[in-house]
Amino acid sequence: MATLRLSIPPLIAAALVSAVFTTTTAHAQATAQPLSVSSLLSMNEAQLQAVYTQGSVAGLPTGKVKGTVLPAPGSRRNAAMSAGGRLIWQGKVVDSSGTIAVNRFFGVPAVKGRLYQGTSWFDGQPSLILDYTGTSRVYAQNRDEIRLIGPGLYLGLMHERTTPQPTLKTYFVLETQP
Repeated sequence: MATLRLSIPPLIAAALVSAVFTTTTAHAQATAQPLSVSSLLSMNEAQLQAVYTQGSVAGLPTGKVKGTVLPAPGSRRNAAMSAGGRLIWQGKVVDSSGTIAVNRFFGVPAVKGRLYQGTSWFDGQPSLILDYTGTSRVYAQNRDEIRLIGPGLYLGLMHERTTPQPTLKTYFVLETQP
């Protein structure tokens, strides 16, 4: 069996190494940018899931928390649908005890859930859970899980209780003022 040997001149080899290093460094710097609602709106489902997996459990501050739905991750229409969704859903209001949150629809607190730390249905890791069982007839089949992904920025997943296992229905972002 013959072995193929390539001889790369040192100048070309140095240029290749430099190009790979520069590209890798630029990619690392680009991914190190702080997350924002805008950057999340441009992500596909796999990217959102990776961000969620890297998030941490943290309680939501009391009061109004601004919300943005991410209805069609990875699609060109995601931002437009999200803007339209903002007219319907504006986020959540967390009570002073930090154990109840109410969704705001059309600017009015409407759908209440119990807020607690629990296990994620997505990856089995700790998550902040907003459970609507026993607090809402309309949303009783739904459960949100939320993780802190940056200063004042939370990524949420909404699941529907389906059998044999829950179904991931949509993603959403919550923003707080520092």
